[in-house]
Amino acid sequence: MIRITHSVRIVSNVFAALLTSGLLLASVDDRANAQGVSASEECKSISVGGADGWEPVTYIDKDGRQVGLGIDILQEYARKHGFRLELHLDIPWTRSLQMLEKGELDVIAGAYFTEERNDLFRYSIPFAYDEVMVFQHKDRQFAFSGIEDLVNRRGARPQGGSYGDFVDTYARDHLDMIYSPTGNKIFDVLLTERVTYVLLGRYDGLTNIYRDKLENEVFAVEPPLVRNDVRLMFSRTTPCLDDIAAINLLITELEENGTLASMTSAHLHKLASDKESGT
Repeated sequence: MIRITHSVRIVSNVFAALLTSGLLLASVDDRANAQGVSASEECKSISVGGADGWEPVTYIDKDGRQVGLGIDILQEYARKHGFRLELHLDIPWTRSLQMLEKGELDVIAGAYFTEERNDLFRYSIPFAYDEVMVFQHKDRQFAFSGIEDLVNRRGARPQGGSYGDFVDTYARDHLDMIYSPTGNKIFDVLLTERVTYVLLGRYDGLTNIYRDKLENEVFAVEPPLVRNDVRLMFSRTTPCLDDIAAINLLITELEENGTLASMTSAHLHKLASDKESGT
């Protein structure tokens, strides 16, 4: 699964070896058929939403392509079963969740688990893990060892997202938070001193830092606030609902044979290369 590091350069070096290892996909069909699990005939295409800047899970790259680890998994499943994906990462996150609930999207290609969402949607097994971090300005640091250290300070987090039941509940009951309508510029409120910290996933925050050249101003404080698993999240009205079991088998296969790590490394290596080339 995903390993988080402090430097994109380190991530690039660590995962580049995996990227060049030449691992091949195992046949999920054999195991699925042996267990009586197969693609449903009703599922002809899958409409896919997701966050547009959650590297490496789902994101739109510098060339405008909709990519990510969650997309890779669904593309591999679609390829094996002869149907197509319709990608809609350009739809805002909150709107995507509304569309998923109404059945206007089939799946979100990466989301944290919460009990509230579990009542509305259906989840796959985890395919990645992400750490929620507290980001501070280097000139306005404060001691942090746990979520209780955020009490009586104003923070920011992206609008419409969840950081899991524990963080969401604690933030609602104890923290003074503002919500940014766009995660890609969320550090603006930290730079202008409207807040003293920002909550973001580690990858999301590091990508923003490197893209906006904020390495000398903003940093992630250790330890992580929480570590959440990342899953595919399906509409309960999608005609592809019966495919979740087979998709779970595919995720298991990809993890066991190393392809999931190779897919992840490909995205991290690309992001690191983009950063180093200044794109």
